[in-house]
Amino acid sequence: MDFNPELSWEFWPEEKLAARTLRALQNHVEHVRKASPYYAEALAEIDGADIRSLDDFAKLPFTDKSTLVDAADRFMAVPPERITETVVTSGSSGRPLVFSMTAGDLDRLAFNEALSFHGAGVKPGDRAQILVSLDRLFIAGMAYYRGLTLLGANTARIGVLPFDMQKHYVELLEPDVVVCVPSFMKRLGKELQTRGFDTRASSIRKIVCIGESIRRQDMSLNAVGSALEDMFDARVYSTYGNTELAVAYCECEAQSGNHAHPELVYTEVVGDDGRPVPDGEPGELVATPLGVEGMPLVRYKTGDITFKICGTCACGRTSCRIGPILARKSQMIKFKGTTLYPLTILNALDELDCIDDFLVVLEGDASLADTVTIHAVTPPASLQAIADHLRARARVQFPVLVTNAPTINSLRGDSRKKVKIIDKRAKTRAGR
Repeated sequence: MDFNPELSWEFWPEEKLAARTLRALQNHVEHVRKASPYYAEALAEIDGADIRSLDDFAKLPFTDKSTLVDAADRFMAVPPERITETVVTSGSSGRPLVFSMTAGDLDRLAFNEALSFHGAGVKPGDRAQILVSLDRLFIAGMAYYRGLTLLGANTARIGVLPFDMQKHYVELLEPDVVVCVPSFMKRLGKELQTRGFDTRASSIRKIVCIGESIRRQDMSLNAVGSALEDMFDARVYSTYGNTELAVAYCECEAQSGNHAHPELVYTEVVGDDGRPVPDGEPGELVATPLGVEGMPLVRYKTGDITFKICGTCACGRTSCRIGPILARKSQMIKFKGTTLYPLTILNALDELDCIDDFLVVLEGDASLADTVTIHAVTPPASLQAIADHLRARARVQFPVLVTNAPTINSLRGDSRKKVKIIDKRAKTRAGR
């Protein structure tokens, strides 16, 4: 498979892009009605010809994760012998989903990631290190590897190793680009510095951050993002991925939002009423992946809160962008009559050097305000400073419990992701 970024729709004039997107959605609906048992029933009264505008497409029913988990077999659109890869979601926000992919889906996944890295300025011959899991049925590590190699980068599958080994490979292979979880990279940088390594003089010039936001709602870098740029004298790029969509939205070199690749995904942001919200206004990300063979979806509700950015980017791309993920919809915090984005609390805690690690625990039932407890690996003498900082930054006051790293890790359980929030609230709140 060759990588030809010039064939992407990303730089097309907006009118041409809108017309081509509409045709793609019409074809997509026709395909899933014929190939997917679930959509043959769900879209029985609709065909592609009924969709005469993007507004018409917005009238189609949503697909949510609970339906996908409960009826996964009915979403299969190819015979079993065409499946070549099985991945499983982490289950950090509910039951894990077994997701099946064809060889064509894997090529599509590689093309998506190659477009993302290309937009961030990664070039053929660049030395790249992947510092995330490449095992345990994890789609993202595989996707980054396939995308970087398709682009032509010299790619090393490092994974998550002890700090001494990470230091060894940074010194030995001198990467230009690393793909990592930002909080892990910050800890790695500190460990490198304690071992006498000059991080600002390192070969690393680009850090592609996954799994955690590195930007605030106003698009400025948060504490972790700023720390990484300063620590490594490098530029950081945000990327957002979703297993079910088999796509990633990634920042370009202009660093002004995560680009959608329009030939691979159609992007919407909707409010609680299911209607599109104005650009820039937070809502739930709803996406329709295009070109998927194994388990195609229509108007999939991701459960993630973000906002849409439209108009031509400084890089010249006309494709829409999304902002940072502000929250999981199910994790929105109800506190003293207001709704609070968890990212506000996470960003405030990340700004404090006195905290080595933390975990936010949400508890409550369907009728009362949420109870929020912060477990922090921090000296007891820092508690007042933490409380003052939370009041100043997040305008909230929650109890902070001093703990240690083993206790926090035990609370997180066996998740392959570094969980920062555990939601113990009653399931009756799931639809709030």
